[in-house]
Amino acid sequence: MPTRKLKNTDHIYERLSDDGRLTSYQVKIRRKGFPNQTGSFDDLEEAKSFVRQVLRDHDRGHKVDRLISHRKTVADVINGGIAVLESGKRKIKGVKEELYRLNAFKRNYPVLMGTPLSDATEDIFEDWIEHRLETVKPNTVLRDFNMLKPLFAKAVRTYDLRRSPLEYIKPPREIDERPRRLLDEEEELLFAELHAAGDTIVPLAAQFALESGCRRSEQLRVEWRHYDRKTSTIWLPDAKNGRGRYLLLNELAQDIVEALPGREEGGEIFKCSSNQLKKAFEYARTRAAKRAEALGRPDLKSVETFRWHDLRHEAVSRCFDAGWTSEQVMDFSGHVDIKSLLRYRSAKVDQSVARLRTLERDRSAGQPTIRTAALTARLPGGRASL
Repeated sequence: MPTRKLKNTDHIYERLSDDGRLTSYQVKIRRKGFPNQTGSFDDLEEAKSFVRQVLRDHDRGHKVDRLISHRKTVADVINGGIAVLESGKRKIKGVKEELYRLNAFKRNYPVLMGTPLSDATEDIFEDWIEHRLETVKPNTVLRDFNMLKPLFAKAVRTYDLRRSPLEYIKPPREIDERPRRLLDEEEELLFAELHAAGDTIVPLAAQFALESGCRRSEQLRVEWRHYDRKTSTIWLPDAKNGRGRYLLLNELAQDIVEALPGREEGGEIFKCSSNQLKKAFEYARTRAAKRAEALGRPDLKSVETFRWHDLRHEAVSRCFDAGWTSEQVMDFSGHVDIKSLLRYRSAKVDQSVARLRTLERDRSAGQPTIRTAALTARLPGGRASL
């Protein structure tokens, strides 16, 4: 494509089509000892601004490649994130999962991946979020967003971006707390089906999770060498939050550990895979729901919605039911802040009502206040609500 030098300038050229029409402006800055700067701009003022910026860099002795963001694409950012994970330079929890998600991002959004970083605006990523929300839940998009955000924050420094395109985007989120408790009859049905399946490790692992409040990923990493029979603890050096912690074992949890084979060989205490536990648990809860229907108990079909991680929620909630303080429950569950802990607390409604009735009886035992007496007189049968 032919070019001609723009009048009254030293570094800007007009790019012309074959029929002589102006298509864009080309900047060429070559100076000994500094990187060559060559790029195209649609806007003349943008080209002039770029020339001024580069010349200021030269005057200060800065050897900065100001056009790197035009040559690099979103794919370079994602590939860089994949490379540091595969090399081990960046160590995080769930490396395999994050690598899978980064590769899926590359595979599913080829147009976005080919976008130059100079053109990767907030609007482009907001469109990506809207497209993603058509197929997945908001918190899934939030996890993807949180995965990408540090990569582009680093790209700001690496590729001389003015700012990250994700910096001011507010990602979607939804409240996903599960006020789910395991009813006694649900527990009986579920574990009966787990035992009936014939795979002895699965019901033991599920019972251990219910007694210890241990996450499945952590449970499958605990090793015999970290088990201390005398103190009834298992040291977990690699917990989810990156800190080591002790698993506190009650008598039943310790009995389960003692009953498991393989102590002489060492290694993991629970010698099974995450998928093995997940699939066996899902099959068992489905059969438990069918069993409840066959018994004429449609109210217990809800056992089919009980997830493995709900075992941890139930374990934490039972600690609160027993009257433990928040600090004591945090020692048990391994949470490091109260906000995260309280997401796991689901009080049983009947117990909450019982405590309310106890408060009512305690108040009734004393002299009723003027306000209580007045309210009692207005209610049918002379009974106050509190």
